[in-house]
Amino acid sequence: MDLYPKVVASVASLDDAREAVRLGADMLEVRADLAMEEPQILVERAFRLGKPIIVTIRPRWEGGAFKGDDMERLDLFRKLIPLADYVDVELRAGNVDEIVSLTEGSDAMAIVSYHDFEKTPSNGEMLDIISRCLEKGDIAKLAVMPGSLGDVLRLFEVTLASKRPVCTMAMGDIGAHSRIVAPVYGSVFSYGYVREPVAPGQMRVDRIIEGLRLLGLR
Repeated sequence: MDLYPKVVASVASLDDAREAVRLGADMLEVRADLAMEEPQILVERAFRLGKPIIVTIRPRWEGGAFKGDDMERLDLFRKLIPLADYVDVELRAGNVDEIVSLTEGSDAMAIVSYHDFEKTPSNGEMLDIISRCLEKGDIAKLAVMPGSLGDVLRLFEVTLASKRPVCTMAMGDIGAHSRIVAPVYGSVFSYGYVREPVAPGQMRVDRIIEGLRLLGLR
């Protein structure tokens, strides 16, 4: 993994993926749960654009739109993983280990993620979440909902304290600046949108790139 933080564009269509490349995104997160066409076809077409691919099939219980059961999602991951550089699976998924095991023998790495849409846990709890994510996967992703700027500062402290690859973000309006500032403290990815945010507080890809450039991270 390169040293500078990657800007990831969350996309659900080929048009969005093409626009993401035009805006300068380093990577494409293909949201198969939001896909406007058959997910396998979308991933194949996005792959041809020459950017690393994260495959995400986010279930409804963690803020996504996938309505199927665990086995259906496992089967879809199995179909998509040959073209993926990363797969994103939730720490709280009942079959997280089974999904991560699909990366064995492939070129894909596993991002194990945790989203708290209600609060920012204590520093100890966040460090424990990150540790549990890293026990299962290659990269930990932690997204929290801050109630104050102090909560965002605590997330930065946790990011700085993490010794292995982490991706962190504070959601909502209060945490929007974390999309640019968290990489200063070691967050390896920053997720942005192309036309419409797919998560609270997301910035457009080119605005994130501009902010990172101002901070000397590009």
